[in-house]
This record gives sequence, C-alpha cells and structure tokens, in this order.
Amino acid sequence: MKKDDKGKMIDKMSKHYVPDLVSLQMLGELNYRRLGKLMRGQEEMDAWHFAIHSAGDQESRLSLTLGKESRFTSEIGLEFGPEIEKKLLFEARLSMTIRLYHDVGIAEITDGHRQYQGAYPYPNDAMLHRDEKFRLNQQLADLLELCLKHGHRLNTVLSFQFA
Repeated sequence: MKKDDKGKMIDKMSKHYVPDLVSLQMLGELNYRRLGKLMRGQEEMDAWHFAIHSAGDQESRLSLTLGKESRFTSEIGLEFGPEIEKKLLFEARLSMTIRLYHDVGIAEITDGHRQYQGAYPYPNDAMLHRDEKFRLNQQLADLLELCLKHGHRLNTVLSFQFA
C-alpha cells in the first residue's frame, strides 16, 4: 500500500491500465509490412488466397479481400479457417476487418464501422480485455506470420516471356 498526495492509502493493483502506444504503433507498422509481403507482386488484385499447412496435417485457408478504398486508406476483409469443416463445439472460422493507413504505413483491426479503443474498463459487459485493441492486432500479426512462414498462394498467375 502506498499513500497518495493527500495522505490516502491507495492500492497499487487498482491502477488504471495505460496502453503502450509505442508497442501498438510498432505492431501496426509490422502488420502493414506483413500484408505488403503477402500481396507483393499482385497488388492490382482485389483478393488473395493462401493455403497454410500446420502441425497435425491441418490445412487452413487465409483469404484477404479488398474492400473500400480511398486516397489514404483501404479496408481488407480477412477470413481464416480450416480447409475441411469439422463439427466442433465452437466456431473455427475467424473473420476481421483490417484498415490500412497508407500515409503512415500502419494496419489495424476494426470491426468495419468503428475502431477499437486503446483501453477498456474491466470488468465490462462486452467481456473485452483491458488491452483488447493490442490483443486483436497481435492475433492479426500471428496469423500473418503463420501465413508468411507456412503458407503458399493459391491464386498465383504464371506469366511467360518469350526470349
């Protein structure tokens, strides 16, 4: 226990969560670069599809679909899930909207019509983590890294040149 400036006892554990903006911005910049690597060579397309082979002979699919575009931003829909549907007690598919800010080179998850707050009170009715925005963007980073390391493009177009 510690005393505040008025002499009241305060509990160190009751401090408010303060988001780490530097880490969040760095994560957004890295995600922007990861997406750029996945689209490299096919930037003119409006959809990119990847097969990912992971442990246990599980094949998954990652699809990126270009949505709204403006001068400085683009929205991309991401779908991730198993190639072969299995009957599970939980939803095995993941869907998210990513907004790309081209002028600053940052990608972040939105839900399509709003951005996530940097911090949420805890507990809350929506059951969101205090650092929900960071966790969602970290999940995006994990998916993109998985695809970069273990995925291959499904819509590769071979171009031939005659000598």
